[in-house]
Amino acid sequence: MTKRSIFTKSIIATCLLLGTVGCSSSDSTSDAGEDSESVEGETSEEASSETATATDEVVEISVIMGQTSGSAVAYQATLGSKVQIKLLNPDADDEFHLHGYDLTATATAGQEVSIEFTADQLGTFDLESHTTGDWILTLVVEE
Repeated sequence: MTKRSIFTKSIIATCLLLGTVGCSSSDSTSDAGEDSESVEGETSEEASSETATATDEVVEISVIMGQTSGSAVAYQATLGSKVQIKLLNPDADDEFHLHGYDLTATATAGQEVSIEFTADQLGTFDLESHTTGDWILTLVVEE
C-alpha cells in the first residue's frame, strides 16, 4: 500500500468515526432535554400518562348461557376501553370467571350479573363457567 492510500483510508475512517460520535451524542442530548423539558406546561411524565389513560370506548357484551355462549364466541376490545360483560344463565345458578383479569361473578338462575373492568392488559382472555367448566367466550384486547 502507498502512503497516499493509507492517508486517504485514515481520513475516511476518522470522518466516519466523528460522524458516528456526533450522531450518538446528538441523540442522547436531545433525549435528556426531552426528559427535563415541559411540553405546553406539562412535564413529559404527565404527557406520557395521558397517552396511557383509558379511551372513552365502552364494550358491552351480553351473553345468555346456551344461546350466545361458547368457546368459538370471541369479542374484541381496545386497550384502555371499559368492558361490561352481562351474563345470564336462565336454567341454573352459575359462577363466572374471567381468566387473566381474575374477576368472578356469581348469579342465581335467571338473574343477570355483570363483570365490569378496564381492559388494561393486552392479550386473549377466556371467560369460564366454574359451575359447568364450559368456556363462555374469548375476549381479545388489542391496541
